[in-house]
Amino acid sequence: MTESVTTEQKVYSGQLGPKYRVILPRAVRDALHVEEGDTLMYVVEGERVQLTTRRQLAQELYGSLAEGDGRDFTQEHLEERRAEAQREKP
Repeated sequence: MTESVTTEQKVYSGQLGPKYRVILPRAVRDALHVEEGDTLMYVVEGERVQLTTRRQLAQELYGSLAEGDGRDFTQEHLEERRAEAQREKP
């Protein structure tokens, strides 16, 4: 069953099966670009759960380190580490 919530958001339902297993509807698998054997991540905030992939979660976390002024702390940290490594070379 599909019910539109907004133009971009859709809600899919399913049942919890034996041994608490869940089958992802095809539309959800397609949206996540996952295949059998892929690792899924469950992000729990209170009583809400977001289902995502490891790749997508990493991209979101990477982007969260960027400052509003355009600075990216992750990139700055990597550059500092590279400079330290260069200084440490004999």
